[in-house]
Amino acid sequence: MKIRNLIMLVTFGAALMLAGPMAAQDYQMEQQQPQTEVNDQQLQQFAQAQVQISEIQQDFSARLQEVDDAERAHELQVQANEEMTEAVEEAGLDVQSFNEIAMAIQNDPELQQRLTAMLHDER
Repeated sequence: MKIRNLIMLVTFGAALMLAGPMAAQDYQMEQQQPQTEVNDQQLQQFAQAQVQISEIQQDFSARLQEVDDAERAHELQVQANEEMTEAVEEAGLDVQSFNEIAMAIQNDPELQQRLTAMLHDER
């Protein structure tokens, strides 16, 4: 049971790796920041990165289920984080930009719809 909880924690941690820096910001600072404008190219780059990140998360989630060693699970989490960062950079973004776009998407229903359409076209 403990390893299952560890696997869930590691998977959740990997999923939040890219969102971590934004989550650490103070709420007031977030409210004072101007809303991020996202153009079609940036949204397309985000969509490409998101597709890759989802694949990486699925792969590592499956691999983590087979691990009984906490140290090995941590190594896999680190590797997953590195691969997700590479996916973001290969899409033409840096992690900070990816996070900013993710926050903008979260707060803008129209942007969510545009992303959903792009992700649907990616498949």
